[in-house]
Amino acid sequence: MIPGLSIVIPTYKRPQGLAVLLDSIVSDVEGRSDIAVIVADNDRERSAEAIVERIAATAALHFEYTVAPEPGVSNARNAAMDLVRSPCVLFLDDDMEVMPGFVDAMLATSQALGASLTFAPIRAVLPQDANRLADWLAPLFSRQIDGESRLIEQVQGTGGCLFDMRGLTLPYPVFDPALNETGGEDDALFAAILRQGGRAAWCAEAQAMEHVPTHRTTLKYLWTRHFAYGQTPSRLAAGKGLFGAPAVMKWMAVGSVQSFVHGVAWLCLRLAGRPSHVGQLGRLAQGIGKVFWWDGLSPRFYGRSAR
Repeated sequence: MIPGLSIVIPTYKRPQGLAVLLDSIVSDVEGRSDIAVIVADNDRERSAEAIVERIAATAALHFEYTVAPEPGVSNARNAAMDLVRSPCVLFLDDDMEVMPGFVDAMLATSQALGASLTFAPIRAVLPQDANRLADWLAPLFSRQIDGESRLIEQVQGTGGCLFDMRGLTLPYPVFDPALNETGGEDDALFAAILRQGGRAAWCAEAQAMEHVPTHRTTLKYLWTRHFAYGQTPSRLAAGKGLFGAPAVMKWMAVGSVQSFVHGVAWLCLRLAGRPSHVGQLGRLAQGIGKVFWWDGLSPRFYGRSAR
């Protein structure tokens, strides 16, 4: 039977986190013959293989395992996409955990709203040994939009995103290998989908968690992550050449204002010793990223730089 949904999970040296995710998927959709789970291991040492084999051996669910030996987030996702035979793909990250009813909620929202891209809320869970700023850091790793399920204009990240590929023409490879280390390959794909008339939706009913490792619960990582987020709209506009120049100028102007407003707010809160300065720091980093968007300044999160 050809599945109606493929759950795609790129992974890199996180066997314990992957096990948590796979167990949660099995709990949610155990026994469904219309769903395939595809794990793309970006570790040439195959560190995820034993976990996949163990869970697949006892689960009433179809699993596929493949290796993308060349480092890079695009490489891993493309290796999985080569195995996809279904019209819909749900992307999950190997540090996530889905709650019961997640898959059905995503499918129902996508169908009801006619969306090509459907995004789920993600609640960040920080380790117990995280620093005293953990309560302020957690919202900055989370993804939440207030209100009910609906069509939205602003796309989100690939983790926790359902693609309905029917009626779309996707590039090949689907994710741009040139963005293997910096990320942004999902934004480029989303932009191509929206240009074809695809619509984005928010699924308020689906719930998932992201387990944040200790080494990421620092202000340095927060700054780097949000700086990269800020670069995205300027870089996408710049990729259009001269036609994108007005948009680049617009985003740089937005970033300048954002940097000033949140920079002042961050400095005042920091001098006052208020832990809420963390939120302003993230927004300041996004503003500066919009201004200083060129590739030479882009952080390397993936590929050979991954942690």
